[in-house]
Amino acid sequence: MLTDALVRYRWLFVVPVVLPLSVLFDLYWAIRNWYYRGLKSAPERHTERVRDIQAQVRRWRAAGGRRPLCTARKSWMNVSMRVARYKRRDNTIRVDLYDILAIDTERAILRVEPGVTIGQITRYLVPRGWTLPVVPELDDLTVSGLILGFGIEGSSHKYGLFADIVEACEVVIGDATLVRANREVHADLFHALPWSYGALGILVAVELRIIPCKPWVRLRYHPVYSLNEACNVFAREVCRPDPPEFVEGILYARDSGVIMSGDFAAGPDHAKVNAIGWWFKPWFYKHCGSFLKRGGGEESIPLRQYYHRHTRSIFWEAELIIPFGNHALFRSLLGWMMPPKVSFLKLTQGESIRAYYEDRHVCQDILVPISHLAETIEFFHTNFECYPLWLCPHRTLRTQPQGFLKPSQETCDYEMFVDVGAYGAPGAVRRGEPYDSRRAVRRMEAFAIAHRGYQCLYAVSELTRDEYRRMFDCALYDSVRQKYQAEGVFMDTYDKVKRPA
Repeated sequence: MLTDALVRYRWLFVVPVVLPLSVLFDLYWAIRNWYYRGLKSAPERHTERVRDIQAQVRRWRAAGGRRPLCTARKSWMNVSMRVARYKRRDNTIRVDLYDILAIDTERAILRVEPGVTIGQITRYLVPRGWTLPVVPELDDLTVSGLILGFGIEGSSHKYGLFADIVEACEVVIGDATLVRANREVHADLFHALPWSYGALGILVAVELRIIPCKPWVRLRYHPVYSLNEACNVFAREVCRPDPPEFVEGILYARDSGVIMSGDFAAGPDHAKVNAIGWWFKPWFYKHCGSFLKRGGGEESIPLRQYYHRHTRSIFWEAELIIPFGNHALFRSLLGWMMPPKVSFLKLTQGESIRAYYEDRHVCQDILVPISHLAETIEFFHTNFECYPLWLCPHRTLRTQPQGFLKPSQETCDYEMFVDVGAYGAPGAVRRGEPYDSRRAVRRMEAFAIAHRGYQCLYAVSELTRDEYRRMFDCALYDSVRQKYQAEGVFMDTYDKVKRPA
């Protein structure tokens, strides 16, 4: 088929076109940030930009507001598998907020605009000896997407999801009023924002908690050779009374994988130094897999390089786009241009390639209680047989009031969950066998509901409205939508995340 050939040889376009464009795009933003912060004082214009957003909402209301509002950010710019077909000229709001506003080391707070990326934040904080408690891996993820959607990291077993490190939010609500929400004031709005996908208002500023850090990570690799061993080692590292700062797992098959645990370190000391961020280095997940034969080990990694360990290979998705991307010759000559921007890959893929990936590719995460980890891995093996499989622990915190996610009533302050993520081609597709992607996703969603789990909604969802409301606790969301005049002004969350008609 033509589409098969386009996908197989997509690298012929990606390598000479998308990679250089990605480099130029990064260069543009680096120059732009330097210019505006150094010469134009862009952060000092924040109030002016927020007033413009409020004025846009008022104009929409004055014009009759036929379609519910959403941001004008193009669908292809989102690091998401979903296609946003609801955006029109008459229902979009320009939100040009991309700057770090201030750092307050006495209060341990970083104030940022919602369009700031994780790459911007780590470049700003780490040299100053500070970091976010939760730093999701990919450079291009934005603060707004990580709060209003979903954000996780290997430190989430200590600090919760990305939204849990937020100390305050500033939101333009349905009547164009600017509201500041935190755990004490407008607490209902504050706790309803995570997973709401912009359905409650327009996020315009965020205060994030920051913590002191050291310049290195001492990382330990624990190879495992059975499902029981994988679950036991993972739970041991996560549930210690004094757990390590970072824990994650990569399963290369149902019965083999590597569990990693790490801590901040002042220097490399006697551990082997591995600067994994250099362009000529093997992709991180490939490097981890080598410990299955080596029998474990310990390394010292520069902190920022550790944070972005999965960026160059886009976890392991880059291998499907550039099959020789991890070859030593490619890494040496062109590895410095990796990765291709996900947004540019979406922009240039065309409808046939997009449909091909949707039908013959998996990109799904579910969050499940750690007590169901072994059962979830078994299910993913049967349903997708897609490896590597990513394991990342996180606390689901009890809040007052409680938002979309909630811990078990039998727990006190939190319940430990695990993100199980599958990204790549299912086993049936690799073998050339029939595969029904929609049915597989439907089975996964039913499994999640039955095991008190949650589907991560950056991915394609097949949930009906009733199933969505059984999976997520919408009680607070519904009351906040009404109280803060979001009904009829901003699109409902389900209408944003459901499969387009």
